[in-house]
Order: sequence, then structure tokens, then C-alpha cells
Amino acid sequence: MTNGLKRIRIKGFGSLRDVELMPGPLTVLIGANGSGKSNLLKALRMVALMRTSALQRFVGEAAGGAAALLHYGPKHTQAITLQLDFEQAGSSNQYYARLGYAAGDRLMYLDESVGYRPPNQQDPGMTSLGAGHWESLLRDRAPADPTARTVNDWLSQLTFFHFHDTSMTSALRTHARAEDDQYLRSDGSNLAAFLARLQRGDDQAEQKAWRRISALVQRVAPVVRELLPTPTNGGSVRLDWSDDRDERFGAHQLSDGTLRAIALITALAQPTEKLPRFISIDEPELGLHPAAIGLLAELARSVAHRTQVLFATQSTAFLDHFEPAEVVVVERNNAQTRLHRPDPKTLDGWLEDYSLSDIFNKGVIGGRP
Repeated sequence: MTNGLKRIRIKGFGSLRDVELMPGPLTVLIGANGSGKSNLLKALRMVALMRTSALQRFVGEAAGGAAALLHYGPKHTQAITLQLDFEQAGSSNQYYARLGYAAGDRLMYLDESVGYRPPNQQDPGMTSLGAGHWESLLRDRAPADPTARTVNDWLSQLTFFHFHDTSMTSALRTHARAEDDQYLRSDGSNLAAFLARLQRGDDQAEQKAWRRISALVQRVAPVVRELLPTPTNGGSVRLDWSDDRDERFGAHQLSDGTLRAIALITALAQPTEKLPRFISIDEPELGLHPAAIGLLAELARSVAHRTQVLFATQSTAFLDHFEPAEVVVVERNNAQTRLHRPDPKTLDGWLEDYSLSDIFNKGVIGGRP
């Protein structure tokens, strides 16, 4: 993939004092608990929400206030800097935002800018959208500014999937509104409605995706003979399923791992035209059988020509399904997160006798507790 998100630079966000990531079609972040993997994905999620004028809601509800987001708090860090560079057909666009700590434990835009770099030019020309505002001005400027419009489109394609909560009252297990079927939500709260759309849709791509999802679910959970998204009288959809005896069950009778696997497969095997340009998934291995982990990696590779996929994982077994060049080691040193890719020269000799997971477990490439 030559087009896509080419550079992420984050400063002052949680443990990310100053990090830079150059994602490829597939990127796997591996590191210990607390190393900063989830912080990087959280920052990307915040950027996507900023575009929809939801910065203050994210700061207040998801982060517990601005002070909790800043690297060691506002006494040590006064601002968060975010920079994302996108490339297409030899030209590139940039989104830049600097968010300062403000009264009320909020974040204020100290600067919000967009940039465009035509082919064969080294630096982008930047246009400031303003300063002193509480919510992004990007969408407001998009109709009249081609650069803002392009950047807004890129940011709208950043998607974060997080299917950790599989409790009996979780969004994954509850009924979904039937009309909420246009795209799969980041927490899977509309999984049943989205699957119902694919199953019953007239579009050939949706039908093809439904068959693919059904087949892949059977591979990782043979007990699930058929997925049965079922409309209710109240205008919602519930996710039923049947086993090999044609007995019908509800989503509350799926194991945590099976439910996560269904959601993850759906996210990656949805129709090609619905796939966002960039997908980030935190800890995809949770509760999954090793065979399911391998299938998930295989599925991600199959869509990497269309969408970039970023995984954050603690599973060393997950590494064995990827190339060394696709791995980024995440460590916390001197109270800050650091990222590095394994040195190919160091790995060459080791890979003759050991798998990538063996090498990681031996501490050769770092990233261990």
C-alpha cells in the first residue's frame, strides 16, 4: 500500500512524551503492561473524535479530565501536540493540533492547522484554522478549503475497535437498534444490526461479506453452526445463533472469546467499500484460542491492501504470524514510552533457529517487563 497514514507524531499525551510511528499496511505494537501501547491507540481515537467536535466529551468522560491526559500532569506538561501525515498519489496532507491545559480541567486549541505538500516538494504548506477554540474547526472549514476537506476525509477514516467488555450487560450482548446498521461501531454495540444488514441486504458485496463472516466464525467456533441476527417487535435486533443440533441460543450464551471473535471477524471481513482506511485494535488476543489468533492475523493480511491495520498486543504468539518489519517494540524507559523496530541485522542470525516469539521471550529485541 503506497497511500495511507504515513507518520504519527504525539507529544505530551500520557506516557507519550515524544513518540513517532511510521505505520505500514500492517503494524503490530508489542510490549509489557503499562508500556504505552494503549496510550498511542487512545490518542488516535481522540483525534478521530476531535473531528466530530467531541474533544471535551472525550476529555471529561473517557479520560477523567485534561490533567489525566497530560504527561505527568499540567505541572510538568502544558500541552499535547498531535501530527498526522497522510500520503496519496505522491502528494501528502498533514493535520496538526496543539492542545493546551485550560481552566475547568479542559483542553483548548492553541493551534489547529492543515497542510498540503504536492509531489516533489519537501515541506507542506500549512494553513492555520485558528486558536483559542474548544472544538475543532476542521469540519467548518472543509466546504470552502480543499486542504481542510481532504484532511477531514482522512480523519473520518480513522477507526478504533475495542471489544474488551463482554459482560452480561455489555454493548456487545445487548439488543441493537435496527436502523443503526450503516457501519460497525467501535464498541460493537450495533453488531447484531450490522450483521442483519449484511445477511438481508440486496447488495452482492454485503451478501459476500455475510458468507465470509459466517464461514470464518465456524472455523474459530465450530459450535456456532449459524449466526441468526433476529429482529424483535420493539424495533431492535438481537444476535441469536444455532448449534449443530439446530438448537437456538442468544448472545448471552456465547463465551467471551467467541463473542469477541465474532466482532473482530466482522470488523475485518466487512464489505470492502465499508472498510475504513485505518483500523486500530487493542489486545485482539483476549480470550481467543490460538487458532483464532492465527485466523485473525490471516484476515488482517488479506485486507491490508485496502486498509491499514494497527494492532496493540501482549501476545508473543501473535508475533509469529507477522514479519519482523511489521513489528514495533514498545518500552517504557525513564518515565516515558519509546518505540523502536527490531534491527534486521540482529534478527538475521536468530531467525535461523528461533521464531519471532522465541526471540522476544529471550529479550533480544526488548519489550519485556
